[in-house]
Amino acid sequence: MPRVKAEFQDRKRIIFSARGRSSVNVRESLDDGPIGYSSTELLLIALANCQLGTLLGHDLLKDADVLSATAALEAGMAPDPPRVVTVDVDVKLVVRDPALLAHRAELEAATCGCPMCNSVSAAINVRLAMEAAAPAGTRA
Repeated sequence: MPRVKAEFQDRKRIIFSARGRSSVNVRESLDDGPIGYSSTELLLIALANCQLGTLLGHDLLKDADVLSATAALEAGMAPDPPRVVTVDVDVKLVVRDPALLAHRAELEAATCGCPMCNSVSAAINVRLAMEAAAPAGTRA
């Protein structure tokens, strides 16, 4: 069972520890915004990590020549009470083998089948858009 320890230190930072490793998130702001990640950004980071990991571990892709896989996530917020109400996820996947493009719907479904997406989509609406491509000049 996953376990994370979070320790708030000096009203300035939170130390996260899991499996013997630690990461620091600074909770201070400068004139141009926060130094560390906001809680909403951390949620989106966890979701992107889970989705890309699940996508690239899918049977169709685990041995495929994936040239790039990126995700851009944006949270839609409600003010009262403050909360995430939507998450837009844009995945861009470029693969060497254009035959994999025929499986786009299956790959898209698998991407939002990760534990984080299953968890947050039960409480908020997660919209996923995937763009899959092969390099220019290749044919299916």
